[in-house]
Parts: sequence; structure tokens; C-alpha cells
Amino acid sequence: MESTLQTPVPSAELNAILSSCCGVLGEITLADSAVIILFAEMLGAGTRLSLMMTSLLPLLNGLCIVPMAILTAQLGGSRRLTLGACLLAGGAYFTAAAAPWFGGAAATVLLTSVFLFALFMAGFVAGWFPLLNSFLNPSRRVAFFGRLRLWHQLAGVVFLFGVGLLIGRRPDVKTIQTVLFVGALIFLGRAGFIARIPFFPERNVGGAVGVRRTLAGALANRPLFGFGRYVFALNLAAYCVVPLTLLELSNRLHAPGNAVVTISATALTGMLLGYAFTAKAVRLWTVPGLFRCAHLAFALIALALFCIGRGSVFVYILMAALLLVHSFFVAATSVVSSSEMLALSNVDNRVVDMAFFGMFFYGGQGLSRLAASLFIGSCNATVPWHVGGVSVDRYRLVFLFSAAVAALASRVSPSAQTSKGSIAAPCGHAEAGAG
Repeated sequence: MESTLQTPVPSAELNAILSSCCGVLGEITLADSAVIILFAEMLGAGTRLSLMMTSLLPLLNGLCIVPMAILTAQLGGSRRLTLGACLLAGGAYFTAAAAPWFGGAAATVLLTSVFLFALFMAGFVAGWFPLLNSFLNPSRRVAFFGRLRLWHQLAGVVFLFGVGLLIGRRPDVKTIQTVLFVGALIFLGRAGFIARIPFFPERNVGGAVGVRRTLAGALANRPLFGFGRYVFALNLAAYCVVPLTLLELSNRLHAPGNAVVTISATALTGMLLGYAFTAKAVRLWTVPGLFRCAHLAFALIALALFCIGRGSVFVYILMAALLLVHSFFVAATSVVSSSEMLALSNVDNRVVDMAFFGMFFYGGQGLSRLAASLFIGSCNATVPWHVGGVSVDRYRLVFLFSAAVAALASRVSPSAQTSKGSIAAPCGHAEAGAG
């Protein structure tokens, strides 16, 4: 029986990686890059709504992943939920790309479509990991997730760099719309490759157990709960920085459109490097040292962005370098956090335990961007006070807040929340939503 089951495993792994490459490329384009920010502003969404749209995917993951995981456990399987959610998200994606065709309602259609996309993706995320768990042995997780992350991040980086080179300095609505339609077509490839994954009996999905029992089991897992709160604070400090910087480049510094997209791709390159070198960073600095370096980097980078006054070629290069380092540590801490999530989740309640941790993980990410968008929208263009001769506007205030939260969160030691040795060697588990 063992040899029979392992024969299609390489095919399953390959199709899962190809599925993730298609899906993450589409997600990045619609929900986490300069493309959607430029598109939203072209349709009259305004700065606040443009930034808010980048918060919807992680925010709805945080809010909806637990109910979706309970549904997965109740159904006793994830393939149907994963495929259905993926196809519905694809429909929302195409509607978002078609938003300019709705005239005066374009911004509303875009926001609604991105909201529905994020909602359906929460269902996809809840079923994705149980589906992978059906064919992945623990000994294969490091190699598999390492390859998966590298390839899907590389696909996103190459795509966005190509977009930055092709769209020109001042792209129009049709150009950005074409990019989104291409992204939507590629995104649908995720469902096609999932359908090609051979069927395996799913394990540790919980079965038809009571909702109270699964939730009680997750709430009783104090180490996971404590570490989840810490990661919430870390993501709250860090996750608004990249989209806020892209908005500042576009609105305050008036950078060319292709420069904004290229800097966005540079930030994704930092994520790629973080995924590739997390294990080496852990061996060099240890896990607590990696977190301390991340807090220091987040605080100093936010302060550096706070000090930037005017736009120039040198400033654009500097901001790209800052975002590259920032994204490196975002990726590295996410790998270690996801590894700890898997280590601390109970085997007999793994689906809901992982979703419970995801509520904190994505909640911090989504709230970081949502709070920044609400603040940006409610503030005047320039706040009438100065710090050391520097005029403090709405963007700089958020950078200052991010630096303060990063510094305060560093006072909580992650090692105090984790199981002994569980994160000393990251397993390469990908965070939900990124494959």
C-alpha cells in the first residue's frame, strides 16, 4: 500500500507548485502590488480606498479562515472546497479587471470585486493545507515548501518586473486593465493544476466533530495562542510599510508609473531572498536573533522612510533598497512563524489550530493596512507641526507609528511563546494564502 501511494507523489508535488505559481502571481497583481494601487487611483478610488484594497486579502483571511476551516473539518475533505473557492475567486478577479467598463460605478465595482476575491480566497486557504497534507510526508516538507516558495515568488517577481518595463512612465487605464486580465487568466491556472493533483485520502482533517470541540481545542492550546499574539503585533508593525511607500511614491513624490511598479517588484525580490536564505539566517543568528534583527530592521527602515523629503533617482533607488531589506525580514519571520504554527498545532485538531493561528497572523497584516488606510484618508494632506525641521505629513506619521510598534513589540520575546527547539530549524511551511 505504501509504494502504491507514493508513486503519484512527485506528480502531486509538481502540480501543487505549478498551481501555487499561477495563484500567487495573480494574488500579487490584484491585491498586493503597485498595479492595483495605480488602477484604483485611476478609477477615482482615492488614496484611502487604494491602500484599503491591499488590506482586504489578509484581513478577510484573518476573519474568515477559522469558520472556513471548521467547514473543511465538518466536510471531512478539502478538494471540493479548494477548487470551488478558487473558481469563484477567479470570477471576482475578472470582474475587478472589467471595472472601468462600469462607468461611474467603476471604483465601487473594483472594491466589491476585490472584497469578494479576498472572501473566496479565505475558503481556498482553509482547504489548501489539508489538501497538501494528504500527500506530503513530514520528511518532505522542507524540500517541498522551499521549492514551492522560491518558484511562486520568482514567478511574481519576473511578472512585475516585466510589467514595469512594458507599461511606460505614465500608463493609462487600458494598459493596467490588460495587465489585470492577464493576471486573471494566469490565476485560473491554479484551479487547473489543483484538478490534476492525484487523489489521496486526507488525514487529520478532524471529521464530523462538533464546532465547540474544535474551537475549545484551539483555545486551549496556550503556546500557539501566545505565539499568535506576538506575531499579530509583529505584522501590525511591518505590513503597512510597502503599500504605503508605493502610495507615497505615486502621490507625494510623483514617481513615474514604471518606477513605482519596478520598486514594487524589488520588494518582492526581497521576499524571494528571505524565503531562500531563512535557514542560513537562523543558523547564523539563531531564531531569537533573527526576530531581534527583524524588529531592528523594521524600526530603522520606517524611520528612514519618515526622513525622506523629495523624490529623485537616488531617492527611488534608496527606497527600493529599503523595501528589499524590509521584505527580506517579512519573509524570513513568516517562514519561522509558519514553522512554529505547524509545530505547536495539535495533530488531532490541526486544521482548526492552524486556522486559529492564521487568524492572528493575517489579522495583524490586514489591520496594519486597514488602520493605515483609515488614517491616511482622515488626515489632512499636511499635519501642521514639524520634527527637527521636517514637515510631518500623513505618510510620515504612519511610518513613525510603524517604527514605534516595531520597537515595542520587540520587548516580547518570541522564544518565550514557543515549544522547545520547534523553530530552530524551519520546516519551510508556507503561510496560508501564499501556497
